[in-house]
Amino acid sequence: MRRQPGLPQGYGNAKVAVLDTIHGAAVIAKKMEERGLNATALEVYHHMPDVSGFDLIVAPVHLWPGNPILSEARRLGKKTITHHRAVGDILESERDFEVFEVTGTHSKTSTALLLSRLLSASSGKVVSHTTRGIELWESGRSRVLGSGLSITPGSVIKAFEAAGAFHPEAIVSEVSLGGTGLADYNILTSFGGDYRIAGGTMWASTAKLQMISLARPGTCLIANTDTRISPDLSFGPGGTVGFSAHQVKIGEKKVPLVLGDDLDLESYTTALSAASAAALAAGMNTTSISEALEGFDGFGGRMKKTVVDGIVIYDNSNSGLRVSGVERALDLARGEGKLGLVVGEEAETVCEGVDVDRLVELLRRRRQEIDLLVLVGERMEPYAQDLDTTTARDLDAGLDSVTPVLGPGDRLLSCVKCFR
Repeated sequence: MRRQPGLPQGYGNAKVAVLDTIHGAAVIAKKMEERGLNATALEVYHHMPDVSGFDLIVAPVHLWPGNPILSEARRLGKKTITHHRAVGDILESERDFEVFEVTGTHSKTSTALLLSRLLSASSGKVVSHTTRGIELWESGRSRVLGSGLSITPGSVIKAFEAAGAFHPEAIVSEVSLGGTGLADYNILTSFGGDYRIAGGTMWASTAKLQMISLARPGTCLIANTDTRISPDLSFGPGGTVGFSAHQVKIGEKKVPLVLGDDLDLESYTTALSAASAAALAAGMNTTSISEALEGFDGFGGRMKKTVVDGIVIYDNSNSGLRVSGVERALDLARGEGKLGLVVGEEAETVCEGVDVDRLVELLRRRRQEIDLLVLVGERMEPYAQDLDTTTARDLDAGLDSVTPVLGPGDRLLSCVKCFR
């Protein structure tokens, strides 16, 4: 039975300022108020609110240390914690299901979705929260409960609230830049392709280590070997769990595996390994893992290959798109027939855009391969003339402009950084 929520330990009668309404402060402050705390959400990019009357400052880990409000709080000697820790504190008494949290520099969404598929195939209902939305999984299949959420820590609150209505056995949350401390199983997908945050003052991998520093005693850490840490269970090259085209390797044991014919294994190796390792840690046996993955051919927006009216479509438009993903799509689509590419970003839906300089360099280098090129987003517009092409305001408009020109045997690549 769910425990009645009480005040998080250590907060007392503190007056709390939760910074950054763009990235979940309002949701966190509202939850704190429901728990009896005196909390206020503050916008910190265009205003200068007075923080002198607050006892505790809750700030996102990615906020630039030189932000005037954060700097003033430091000057006044205010205690400061991250959004991640605050969410973990205020939700701890509301968890009556197993919690899995996934973070890393790439493969987070695919790992969380695959893990939800695995767990629901053996353990009953599972709720997942990813950039794809909140979904309810049963017997390896899902249905969307809600969309439009980011993966900031504040969205974990929304996921918990949605889960409460269905009484799942587990919840799997994709969380940006670390864990909240709620998880029974913490999954670090990768530190490869690390990048700077907080105005260039911190590596993303450093922030993601909150998954370890905030973890409760007795929880399980599952990590890629490229993180160079010592987890309870490792996956990836040289790890305990690994994948090849036809088998999953767990220690010295190799179990046959039958994946979908159109799956791009290279794009999913990390997610398959991470999800399988987490399922194994949670008690799922190797045979059940193999059976639950049978026929898996990818998720929409993550190098998913389909054929529509004879046109071969590679859909790789997602919030985690990187330039390497665009080049991978171009490599996979080599062949006969016309090639159309819709590429860029929907800037209003993503916090961190695509690397425009690297993307333009790639497009220049391989422009002759592309018959129909459409650039998406304001930051791509200035390069249209140089690349001899057209632009579109968003993904849908770009696809609408290219699809009618293609026919059976042609290929279409969808590579726009966006939430879907």
